[in-house]
Amino acid sequence: MTVEKDLNAALPEDAPLALARRGAVVESIHRGRAVVCDPAGTVLDAVGDPSGYVYVRSSVKPFQALPLVLSGAADAFGLTTEELAIVCASHDAEEQHLAAVRSLLEKAGLSEEHLQSGPHRPRSAATAAKLARSGEAPRPIHGNCSGKHAGMLAVCAHRGWSLRDYRQPDHPLQRWVLELVAEVCGLEVDEVLLGGDGCGVPSFAMPLASLATCFARFATGEELPREVGGACEPLRRAMREHPGMIAGPRRLDTQLMEGTNLVAKRGAEGIFAAGSPEGWGMALKVSDGAARGVRPAVLPLLARHGVAYPEGLETYELRDLHGEAVGEMVPAGG
Repeated sequence: MTVEKDLNAALPEDAPLALARRGAVVESIHRGRAVVCDPAGTVLDAVGDPSGYVYVRSSVKPFQALPLVLSGAADAFGLTTEELAIVCASHDAEEQHLAAVRSLLEKAGLSEEHLQSGPHRPRSAATAAKLARSGEAPRPIHGNCSGKHAGMLAVCAHRGWSLRDYRQPDHPLQRWVLELVAEVCGLEVDEVLLGGDGCGVPSFAMPLASLATCFARFATGEELPREVGGACEPLRRAMREHPGMIAGPRRLDTQLMEGTNLVAKRGAEGIFAAGSPEGWGMALKVSDGAARGVRPAVLPLLARHGVAYPEGLETYELRDLHGEAVGEMVPAGG
């Protein structure tokens, strides 16, 4: 079924999700949408319009990694669980992250020079400071998507596909990724809209409910073809065993996987998704793309569905230049 509606004709209905409160005054309001679905795609809970399209950004990295398992490349190259985890990551460029990317590339007979993920300043303050002291500029391996790109390159090396243009939408790898993302999310290929992601590979837009559905399926293996469900299992296990590889300290997806039974992944522009082995997935989009609105919006929704997250995760203070607390981020209902 072709997507025919004009996505610009009307903005999806949203609602207040998070507030920035300074003293007794609400200074800013972050609106958005959230939805919880079961593996069949049934909406169990929703705030705002769950059918509106969103770019899911890095939240789908676990599904972009499926060809690495399905092609046999992960087994052929003897990839470790840490290396599988880094392929699903938006990492902070800590040493453990960089080591996993380098090791994966080496096992596939490749090097940093093959990466086309683009450079940006490392999210790890320690790595960024080390680079600055050395006078080095950030390289593609320091970008948070370098693990994903290493995994894509490994598939191409294993299949004998071109390495030069692996980022392009018409490359056989990217066509395969699109087909798998559509299948896992319960959509037809032409219902998934394409755009460009920050690292240069295709980015996918879909209904927010479809993102929640695919995380419900990823967490449980239900409602998936046997082969695809089987490929999800080692990726899910790698994320759960090595949550620190997926992002880094103080990142919500890492913290939730360290302290709960969820599998979780954030994305740019206020996207967050998680799946529970108890049979549901959730997806959230902060309408203005503000990352600071994600945590206070996600945690109450998870609590409503029985997730006992570690104490202290909900604290989000606003501080002045002297380091003193002057306000806080809170749920819109709190």
